[in-house]
Amino acid sequence: MNGLDPIANLAVPTVVWLLMLVVGLELSPSDFRRVLRYPRAVVTATAGQLLLLPLIAAALIVALEPPPHIVAGMVLVAASPGGAISNVYTLLAGAHVALSVTLTAVTTLAAMLTMPLLCSAGFSLFLRPQDVVPAPVLGMAMQLLLMLVFPIALGMLLRRWQPRRVHRQKRALRRLSLLALSVLIALILYDQRELLHAASPDIAIAALLFSAGAMVTGWTLGWLAGLSAGDRFTLLLEFTARNLAITALVGMTVLGRADFVLFATLFFLAQVPLIVGLIVLRTARLNLPRRLSDDR
Repeated sequence: MNGLDPIANLAVPTVVWLLMLVVGLELSPSDFRRVLRYPRAVVTATAGQLLLLPLIAAALIVALEPPPHIVAGMVLVAASPGGAISNVYTLLAGAHVALSVTLTAVTTLAAMLTMPLLCSAGFSLFLRPQDVVPAPVLGMAMQLLLMLVFPIALGMLLRRWQPRRVHRQKRALRRLSLLALSVLIALILYDQRELLHAASPDIAIAALLFSAGAMVTGWTLGWLAGLSAGDRFTLLLEFTARNLAITALVGMTVLGRADFVLFATLFFLAQVPLIVGLIVLRTARLNLPRRLSDDR
């Protein structure tokens, strides 16, 4: 299949479990009850991600006509839940962290059902008959149940039973999970270096356009819903930061195609400078009145 068989069989599930465990350590039942406190923002953002991100992917696929493995990668990215890194971005931006955590939790748990259905539909619609890869909806759902719900639930239980120990170790676990994800990204890029070299300009353009489209869609949807500026920026981040680990799990472990994960990897890398730039602009704008006041 590819040079990453041991990673697909062992490392990817391990990284996903670790990342989802860390997500669970950050969650408490109040994060889910918060849905009732921010129903408009949560419903708007969740429905928007499930409906509009696949439409953005569809529009780019029709417009750019990328090769089949990039088409499959775009479908996977559009179907994946929000990534926990969006919570870090939201914190750095001084936006609505509680809302970000809630949205990440809701979309991650919903992905057990929505991701298999969206992937199956996307592959059928946009891949040529000779390129279609069967997406086992039930098998994918069971795999996501095992790799999403169980570690998140375990993390929440550990936080409840051992709050002090979790508080002491949480930062180290978060750093370890990010290191593991970074290593996984590097290995995917190395394994797929020939495809990357052959189509890198096309992939980069598609990744940048998809990232920009997700950002604009998240912010605009928040504006249409009458949300505050902080909530609109939170939606912008949630729409853009997808869960690369889950995408890798489905692409490499469930479907057995490491090349399907190449676009998701570049999508993640392409959006980092865009998001960091927007965070810098936002924080500078928020701090400007304070600096002016201090000067007076």
